Amino acid sequence: MVLGVVTHGSILSLLLLSVFSLFHMSESETRGLHFLNNCSGHKVHDVSPELSYMVSWDGKQMPSESCKLSFSGPIGDTIYTRSVCYDTIFFSVKDCHVQLEFSEEGGTKAMNYSCTHKPKVWCADNNHRATINLLGANSNQTTSSSFRILVTAQKTNTLLYLKIGISVGLVSLCLVGILVAVCCFKKKQKVVKDSELDYTRLAE
Repeated sequence: MVLGVVTHGSILSLLLLSVFSLFHMSESETRGLHFLNNCSGHKVHDVSPELSYMVSWDGKQMPSESCKLSFSGPIGDTIYTRSVCYDTIFFSVKDCHVQLEFSEEGGTKAMNYSCTHKPKVWCADNNHRATINLLGANSNQTTSSSFRILVTAQKTNTLLYLKIGISVGLVSLCLVGILVAVCCFKKKQKVVKDSELDYTRLAE
């Protein structure tokens, strides 16, 4: 009986979590940012679960050697800690003089990508401002090169630890429920046997 209650409670929790996630996904917005049009290292774009950005470049010549976009994630949410992450949707850079740099302000993470090194998913450390820097695109126009980078505020390992804790708690509850059920069953069997033994002795 205890096991059944725990199982139904777990299913209900998962359903509520799914509905909650779908509700927030329906409210999310993705805005476009284009190198050349939105190139400014001074403006910081706030990223949140409700707001993400699609950064793109279509090979146009930049006015300067370096063009930078900066992003900042939510701060102060200790349970669901988030950091700015870059997810490469498309990357095709033919001109090897052009480089794309992912970095964080005040941190140690920095990666450079070019025609021979394509980017993958990259995340800044918690509470660090992240930047995307386009280098070397001021020499000439290369229409054969382009990329699209999705900038999001993704949950980090803090949530993973929380999920592990919840899973361990649920498993522990299930085990306790099974042990209680087994103990009750054995105790009931012992009472029945003792009753039968007493009845047999009385009959003799």
